[in-house]
Amino acid sequence: MKPNQYVNFTLGAVVTLLLVIFSFYEVPTYANVVSNTGKPAVSHPVAAQLAVGGSGSSDEQIKRGEYLAKVADCVSCHTDVANSGKPFAGGRKIKTLFGSLYTPNLTPDKETGIGTWSDDEFVRAVREGIRPDGSYYYPVFPYNYFNTMSRDEVLAIKAYLGSIPPVKQKNQEQQMSWPWNMRFLQFGWRLLYFNSEEHGFQKDPQKSEEWNRGAFIVKGPGHCVMCHTELNLFGVPKEEYLLAGAFIEGYFAPDISSRGLKHLKRKEVAAIFEQDKTPTGAKLGGPMAEVEHNSLRYLTHNDVLAIAEFLKSVKSQTPPIENIGGDPLDEVAGKKLYDSNCSICHAYVAGAPKVSDQPAWEHLLDQGKKRLYEVAIKGDGPMPAKGNCKQCSDERIKAAVDYMIKLALNKVAGTQDNEAETVKALQPAKPLAVPNVVRDELDPL
Repeated sequence: MKPNQYVNFTLGAVVTLLLVIFSFYEVPTYANVVSNTGKPAVSHPVAAQLAVGGSGSSDEQIKRGEYLAKVADCVSCHTDVANSGKPFAGGRKIKTLFGSLYTPNLTPDKETGIGTWSDDEFVRAVREGIRPDGSYYYPVFPYNYFNTMSRDEVLAIKAYLGSIPPVKQKNQEQQMSWPWNMRFLQFGWRLLYFNSEEHGFQKDPQKSEEWNRGAFIVKGPGHCVMCHTELNLFGVPKEEYLLAGAFIEGYFAPDISSRGLKHLKRKEVAAIFEQDKTPTGAKLGGPMAEVEHNSLRYLTHNDVLAIAEFLKSVKSQTPPIENIGGDPLDEVAGKKLYDSNCSICHAYVAGAPKVSDQPAWEHLLDQGKKRLYEVAIKGDGPMPAKGNCKQCSDERIKAAVDYMIKLALNKVAGTQDNEAETVKALQPAKPLAVPNVVRDELDPL
């Protein structure tokens, strides 16, 4: 073993030990603390226009790179929307459990961007997470997903980025706390979780071309797994819970495995991306609204169907759901809470899943009743925790959820199959107090 290899091995072993020890402490997981601190998701970067004359790359390569950059949603992270930043010029702040990071400038500016990077340097950065100076990127940059792309695909993205207008914007210093501000510590993370020898997407010969294309997008450049799967403390997906749902940035990224999409056909899954609408009729909200606006809406119909084909084939476990109280109270308690707090939205407000919409609730139940309890208790974006009934016990909230499910499935005595009569029957006998939250649109899951 060479001296430098011995040093790296020793450092890796020490860091690995520290990571293992640290993992025994009860701290929030990485999945729950990554967030952007900018404007709401309704603000989006303006698409970068190609510079006159381009970069010398072929039009075909640039066009391919533009599409792949949209599949990977590069513009979302590398644009400081909160401060009206230019597309791909970086500067977006990302908070993590270990400090804050700022995304770098990806424009072809030769002083502050990637204008002087060689092909090898760019490929190494994207597929291996190694900067031109040899130091490691933090895995907030999803190179461990991007390494499924081939060298040609990565160079196509470089050709596209080289064809947009350069922006002179100096990269900000990262604000990671000690000892995580020492980049060499990433060696331990990489030793545990990243195989730099594996590159490119390996097709499953037993599956169709469409399935393989969907798997490539979801598990690769689209990095859907990063939000829709519970991550361990160090940002690594728990494979047994693949795509089974997770909370991120105050929203619930739903279960999009075969279980969570049970009641949806492929074309209905595709419609979520193409029509900006959830199966319950609400507009996409939170981080997903940004992904749809900057990425998914640009995908071809065939690619969207391929994604649906893959997702509906994924079999995974439901992660354990804890800290949501004991058994729900009885139906009387659930009805009282529904009448006083829940009906104002779930019978009238646009975007909330109506108790008169049985198909929507069948889809919600595919997430699992315990998940519905958890979302109601913790909140989901515009829907506040416990429906803004802060004094309510978890058991009472769960009783209200049970009551709404029964209403939706027409299993409450006295309700009618006719939708109009059902809605009329749900109208409260006295005026309801409006919760202290403005809810123009709710994205329940």
